[in-house]
Amino acid sequence: MSGRSAARPAGLVGTLLALAASEFGDKLVQVAYALIAVRAGSTTFLASVLAAQTIPVLALTPLVSSRGWIRSRTAWRAGLIGQVAAFAVAGAVADHRIAVLACILVAASCEALTIPFSRSLLHALSDGRQAELAKWWSVSKAGAGAAGMVLAGVVVAVSGAASAFALNALTFLLVLAVAWSPRIPQDGTAGSRGATAGFGRLLAPGAFGALGLLCVTVMLITTSLEGVSGPFMLARTPGYDAHGLGVVMACWAVASMVAAAVTPRRLTGIRALLPLSDLLVALAIGLPSLGLPFWSAAVTFALGGIGNGVFNLLLTRVIWSGVPAVGQPHAWAAFNWILNATLLLSFAVGLSLHPRHTPAPLATASALCLLAGGAYLLFLARAPKAARVIA
Repeated sequence: MSGRSAARPAGLVGTLLALAASEFGDKLVQVAYALIAVRAGSTTFLASVLAAQTIPVLALTPLVSSRGWIRSRTAWRAGLIGQVAAFAVAGAVADHRIAVLACILVAASCEALTIPFSRSLLHALSDGRQAELAKWWSVSKAGAGAAGMVLAGVVVAVSGAASAFALNALTFLLVLAVAWSPRIPQDGTAGSRGATAGFGRLLAPGAFGALGLLCVTVMLITTSLEGVSGPFMLARTPGYDAHGLGVVMACWAVASMVAAAVTPRRLTGIRALLPLSDLLVALAIGLPSLGLPFWSAAVTFALGGIGNGVFNLLLTRVIWSGVPAVGQPHAWAAFNWILNATLLLSFAVGLSLHPRHTPAPLATASALCLLAGGAYLLFLARAPKAARVIA
């Protein structure tokens, strides 16, 4: 193995680990939000949390994109300082729901600055090794998220919600320390500053194209809706076992992490894997929603996790390889906007339905995912060979 293939580009490992740590912290605070809601007996608190997490990103992303702040190292550092402060304060006022919601609003507003810069920073530090970077990031993100979910219950049960907020503040402090590293490049070169410039980057043939981006969006809606309504849907399957619910749900998370880890790098350049992952997720969610027995859902959820892991791997590979460096911040800002929009939409749908009605929208979303994946797969089959691979 050559030195180039064995060594990681300078500064990349530390940045990857710091960003993965923040993913770990994010999972901790999700459990903290649930604990606050349970203690308060307020079902609307979690809805308020999701609104506070998503609406600032949806509202501010066009502004920070048009001003070019998402390519500014100074703005990135300022956003990280805001996130550290927001979660530190949340830890101090964890017993006051309104104050916690205010802290979430501040942190989400800062996210509109930090996510696009941090993802484009990984691209800048990758030394042209986008395929390897996509794999490293997918595995580290999935692993940190899984660890966060496993340990969150212990942390919150032993120390309360305040500790989860404090730990999350520390993870952002770790990213902030990396932000002052001399290896972090100066502000990006001037490029398009349009509010919608990132969507144009994602729609470009070298990235997703129109049909590919539709495939991505439908997949995000389907998986977001599963996150909100999946447990209620499983509770209505034949042979439902409340003690096995966690096992079935864990099959998805574990399979997703393993799939990202074991997928060979050469396969991440095949575009057809993106719509194929849509098909797997559609079957994984669609079959239980139509009445598949409960324990059979463990198998389909494992398949869905595989599809989701491969999807995340291909998604990052396409953006990092298919969008030029000058367009990276805007492309990630646009993707983050789409992600938050699908989260808000899915939660609104899930919240408006009675639990007994959850199988219907999940079956509908699965059907749309199946159609979008099938259409994109057919398109790629008819496309020139060069269009079927990721550069």
